[in-house]
Amino acid sequence: MTPAKEALTLRYLDPEQVKVYRTEEGSLRATIADELTVLSPRFLRACPLNDPDRYISIRGPEPGGKEFGLLRNWRRLDRESRRLVEAELERRYLHPRVKRIVSLKDYSGLQLCVLDTDRGMREVTFRDVRDNVIYLGSSRVLITDAEGNRYDILDANALDPASRKLLAKIL
Repeated sequence: MTPAKEALTLRYLDPEQVKVYRTEEGSLRATIADELTVLSPRFLRACPLNDPDRYISIRGPEPGGKEFGLLRNWRRLDRESRRLVEAELERRYLHPRVKRIVSLKDYSGLQLCVLDTDRGMREVTFRDVRDNVIYLGSSRVLITDAEGNRYDILDANALDPASRKLLAKIL
């Protein structure tokens, strides 16, 4: 296959074709269809915001690395493979869900905010937050802080009144 044709070919993988495991040394591996083994694979969601579990891209370890295939129905992987993929996805796509906004202070163009999340209290800094907001539907908001961490507000309308008031100041 020519490099140009290979770049355009999308390979869909079923759970039965993929085995993910750790070596004795602790390195992650993914064997695809008993044809090849990917060393230190990266697992990326094809649509991380709108349909996070539909397809998982299996790629090489380098940034922008080669895609070896799109895994569909990944939750049907064998138990150990699913556990390892879940752990990798959780690590890569960690973004706490905001339960309430506790406080907000302005400091010379920066906003210091205390959030109560499903992962505990977080003190975060927002810089130019309007450029770091993604609206996902009518009331879901994803905000990225100054360090690149994402915070998910599943339903802004469901926040308590004080949190909604502070959110309006952030946005």
